[in-house]
Amino acid sequence: MNNEYIGYKATFTKKDRRKTILIPWFTDFLSPLIPAIMEVAGYRFVNCPKTSKTSAEIGLKYGNNEVCYPATLVLGDLIAELQTGKYDLNNVAVAITQTGGQCRATNYLSLIKQGLKNAGFEQIPTIAVAFGGRVYQNEQEGFRLPLFKILNIGLNALLFGDMLNQLFSATVVREKERGKSQHFFDAYMEDARKIVLKNKPKRLLKLLENAVADFNSIEIEDKQPEKIGLIGEIFVKYNSYGQAHITDWLRSRGLEVETPPMTTFFMQIFINQTVNKENGVGKTSRFALKLLPLFYRFLNNRLKKFETIALQSRFYMPRESIFEIAAHAKEIIDLSNQFGEGWLIAGETAGFARRNIHRVVCVQPFGCIANHIVAKGIERRLKQFYPEMNLLYLDIDGGMAEVNLHNRLHFLIR
Repeated sequence: MNNEYIGYKATFTKKDRRKTILIPWFTDFLSPLIPAIMEVAGYRFVNCPKTSKTSAEIGLKYGNNEVCYPATLVLGDLIAELQTGKYDLNNVAVAITQTGGQCRATNYLSLIKQGLKNAGFEQIPTIAVAFGGRVYQNEQEGFRLPLFKILNIGLNALLFGDMLNQLFSATVVREKERGKSQHFFDAYMEDARKIVLKNKPKRLLKLLENAVADFNSIEIEDKQPEKIGLIGEIFVKYNSYGQAHITDWLRSRGLEVETPPMTTFFMQIFINQTVNKENGVGKTSRFALKLLPLFYRFLNNRLKKFETIALQSRFYMPRESIFEIAAHAKEIIDLSNQFGEGWLIAGETAGFARRNIHRVVCVQPFGCIANHIVAKGIERRLKQFYPEMNLLYLDIDGGMAEVNLHNRLHFLIR
């Protein structure tokens, strides 16, 4: 019997640039815009449908239930869509984003390749999408992101989606006419998608102005809902199915759920690179370190343009800068702790406490070692600085009992 292992051989060449590239759904305020951004980049990306129980079970069937829950969901979404028969399997590829570092997301690519092979799709190329050259286990030389071509439209799309989500989150729990906020959210995401396709970054600023005016026009109930913070691992924090629809459940109880903007996650680089260099573990060149302040100034100026508009909203709260968040975190944990969400969990929790939000839910995939160690490991220290803080850590996976999840949430909000 020949037990020789044969690796994943499918490749994405320059001739494959117009292939349909399937990507898993991530979050409602960004995923609708990703195919449009990639169209500007010269690729045809197509979103998979949002995760369902069926696709989650497919992920368990062809993957490994001992790995990170988001990996299972991503794999299941991709295979479920391929199994629909809607695609010419000789003219399709799949792609995922990749952050690198200690997170197991670095290894998603190999897990997806093996899962696709198990499901009979080993002829389909698998692409890792990442910035800055930090791409692991990716042999797809035909795929390259034209960073400078999509930088302006991609950044504005992210900021627009982030701001629109904040407007929606603050209004949906107050609205008198149920469904009004969701209607505006969906309509503006579609308008934004059309603008991104035309590669008109500045028009997203005007679109945000219109969105603020429309959300301000929604008739609201005469109440001040209590706020609750939601932090944790990036996928389960922003993906409705991945977090077991915790956000919707809390809103149905009249609570305003505040989730930190996604932009903050990417801004960590301005702290991490400097800290790593000081600790002697950074590989960033001196030239790159000198460019970081200039790049931060560029990003921050763009952020301020969007935030100036968002501040016209009735409920929008100004954001803390990444340096302020890092200063809060530094009181709790050393900034060299960068695994998973790292010191962001401490900084964001402290930020909530300083705004008198004393109930925070921290979600993470079961077995997410980085977040388990960082998040749960700092609870005592957080309580020393913020004794009124009430933290609830929730582990999410495919085998969890929903009733147990809700019971624990009930204890937090009662």
